[in-house]
Amino acid sequence: MQEVSSRPKFAVIGDPLPPSLPANIHLAVLRHYAPEATYERVLVRKGELPQWLDRVREEGYSGFNVAMPHELEIDRYLDELMMEADLTGSVNTVLHKNGRLTGYSTDALGFFAALRKNGISHWDKRVLIFGAGGAASSLANRAISDGAARVEILARRPAQARVLVLKIRSQNRDSAISWGGFDLDTLHQSAARADILIDATPQGMAGVDAAWQDLSFLQSLPKNAVVCDIVHNPAQTALLEEAARLGLVIQNGVDMLLYQALVSDHLFLGQAFDYTAMAEMVRGTLLQEDESPS
Repeated sequence: MQEVSSRPKFAVIGDPLPPSLPANIHLAVLRHYAPEATYERVLVRKGELPQWLDRVREEGYSGFNVAMPHELEIDRYLDELMMEADLTGSVNTVLHKNGRLTGYSTDALGFFAALRKNGISHWDKRVLIFGAGGAASSLANRAISDGAARVEILARRPAQARVLVLKIRSQNRDSAISWGGFDLDTLHQSAARADILIDATPQGMAGVDAAWQDLSFLQSLPKNAVVCDIVHNPAQTALLEEAARLGLVIQNGVDMLLYQALVSDHLFLGQAFDYTAMAEMVRGTLLQEDESPS
């Protein structure tokens, strides 16, 4: 792991421009250990990754985070992939050292750390995941690796979900993992056999047009099911509002945002730190107005 310089330079890239809250979380943690660290929000449009990576090398960025739509595309340009990134091809954190770029995924580590923080275990549970993008890929792989009883992936493009499932099965041959589409019958049938439902799509996110038109499938969930949304803005999406109205346990994306950022910053800094203390610091300074109870 690299040693952080006295003036390290970091960034997050995406299109649209990533929101300010994640960047502020990273900056607060990084500056706690490296007071002169910088963390920029950089608009990198689809197709512009090679130019961005040239800039990373030329300007000496120590690392950067990767947001939509680049998580499933950037792997082909990197020198090495680690952790979930190697299997799923999903990358949200890149380290730059001696001209080499190494990709990581911290989404799943952050999400399941947030679950544990809220007293929820996914071991031996039936996990239903909506979406087959970068975050969904990491979540599905980590759930299987950590001992979930079953994982089911539903997506608007079932072929994409199928490719993801086949990748995971190639490394976990005995895993109980399947895929399907978003037709209402499938949503109801899959919900009925889920202990934990995770929406890993951007539906309901501020600034995104896509939204759930029919949430009746939530009524098919077992009464003790947990409903999670990885969206953090707004803190409570329509999906979570309806799940709460039905009396289901809910978890929003704020804790995932926080913990996956801490994992990234651990990699950026190249040193261990107290996650609990850092989480409390960030909560006290940045999340008060952005977080609602989950």
